[in-house]
Amino acid sequence: MKKLICFVAIIMAIFSCHQIPEETRVLSKEATDSVFVLDVPNARCSKCQNIIEGGLANEAGVKQSILNLHTKQVSIVYAPDQTTPQQLEEKVSGLVPLLPCK
Repeated sequence: MKKLICFVAIIMAIFSCHQIPEETRVLSKEATDSVFVLDVPNARCSKCQNIIEGGLANEAGVKQSILNLHTKQVSIVYAPDQTTPQQLEEKVSGLVPLLPCK
């Protein structure tokens, strides 16, 4: 019985991380803003999306971020006078270990 429950839990976890809705959100950028795009190959589900986007929302200078799970890329609109692509890449790198779908 324990083996069956474990098997069902594993199957549910696998399938829950592979149901990806089509991305329809669009970046909103002003003339003074910059956009940085970074690959996040471990991102596979909406929980991963929430962790990356939520973590970036608290970063100084970040105005918007969208993690597209189909392309596995996060697009970040930021104020270049408040942060740099290197700082953004370090922030995302720090969030990747928190992703549930590794």
